[in-house]
Amino acid sequence: MARTKRNNPALSMEIGKIIRKQRKAAGMTQAMLAETIGLESETVSRMENGIRLPSIEKLVEMANVFSVPVAVFFEHVSTSKKQQDNHLLAEKINMALEKLPEAGKFFVLDVAQNYARYHVSKPKTVRKKD
Repeated sequence: MARTKRNNPALSMEIGKIIRKQRKAAGMTQAMLAETIGLESETVSRMENGIRLPSIEKLVEMANVFSVPVAVFFEHVSTSKKQQDNHLLAEKINMALEKLPEAGKFFVLDVAQNYARYHVSKPKTVRKKD
């Protein structure tokens, strides 16, 4: 089987996370999923870790196994590199926030809002010439 070239690591990571989420929701191990769709368990591991992209055919097979539409694998896939980077950053921030007590979460929100107010420049207004 030919390897799928990874030109977009963020895409590979996002699809891998969704494969893992769907597999766990289905109560399957990597080995069980691999056997069901005709792959090695190492290949499923590489897909889940964003090292390898599955082929369209394998995504269709996984969608059938999980009883979900193929579109599920692309729900959170952004169209631009900047959007992908922002999405990954938001996930990292969310993971960090989950570890904080409630008061800490509000403190971080307040700091972020104040930082944005201070550092984000307001658009310049164009003055009309008389």
